[in-house]
Amino acid sequence: MCTALTLRTKEGHHLFGRNMDIEYSFNQSVLLVPRGFRYPHIVTGETESTVYASLGMGTIIDQHPMFAEAFNEKGLACAGLNFEGYADWDEEVVEGKINVSPSDLIFWVVSHFETVEQLKAILKDLHIIKKGINESTPIPTLHWMVTDRFGSSIVIEKTKDQLNVYDNQVGVLTNSPTFDWHVTNLFQYLGKSPHQPNEVKWSNQQLKLLGVGAGAFGLPGDFLSTSRFVKTAFLRSNVAFGEDEHSAIIEFFRILNNVAMVRGSVVTADQKYDITQYTSCMCLEKGIYYYTTYENSQITAINIHKEDLNSHELKVFPYRDTLSIRYEN
Repeated sequence: MCTALTLRTKEGHHLFGRNMDIEYSFNQSVLLVPRGFRYPHIVTGETESTVYASLGMGTIIDQHPMFAEAFNEKGLACAGLNFEGYADWDEEVVEGKINVSPSDLIFWVVSHFETVEQLKAILKDLHIIKKGINESTPIPTLHWMVTDRFGSSIVIEKTKDQLNVYDNQVGVLTNSPTFDWHVTNLFQYLGKSPHQPNEVKWSNQQLKLLGVGAGAFGLPGDFLSTSRFVKTAFLRSNVAFGEDEHSAIIEFFRILNNVAMVRGSVVTADQKYDITQYTSCMCLEKGIYYYTTYENSQITAINIHKEDLNSHELKVFPYRDTLSIRYEN
């Protein structure tokens, strides 16, 4: 279970990131993949090279970078979120088409495209093939959110019926069901407001309000993907930035904190705890990847433009998951 979010700052910058809600660590770290990095294509086995450098959270399997979310030097970003029960992959490679493994779609997007518009133009030829990185690694069930530094955003979903590409003006994505269902469901909450009503009447009786926050009364508070979608969309549409230049970063993390999972609040069928392993935020104009972890709420930041993007070698940054406390005395 995960939540992805876009946010435009008052300076006109575009932020994108997510909560990674999962019951286990996948040996994740922030990875830098440079330009010209050579790797075997999962589906065809042919050697390919990256066009653009990219940075994001992921892991390395068989010397192959596997991103959970990432952005590139041109400000295009992509994240994969669980789409269990709906995701369906093509069985056979189609000659003359673009054949990509679901394990590799994020890497393919950020390695080869500059904008959402450029990507959309070729998605009609995309075939997502049921093939994983190796026999011991499960093939993921995902749908994807893609956004760029111009504010364009889409959702890519492959179901049994077809490949769907949705324009995402809501700026949010969670998990199953399909994106169009989530958008339709938002209509149930059109009347929600952050403002406190002056009075409440019921059957000609004036009622006292039970504390502040009545404007947002009725927003869902559980951890279902449908509930997280609604709550995140509401918070995004009503967020107010402060004067500090980092205000948008602060509010971005605050929004995702509101739908983050506390250990013990969600127990899986295997009796494990779903937790928000980390929260990420990428500034697509500045090229900075910010993240916090479950154990460490201090923000760690990595700037792609301060790295050698022509090194041809993968770089792995330490995963900062140890509690950091500033002692005053």
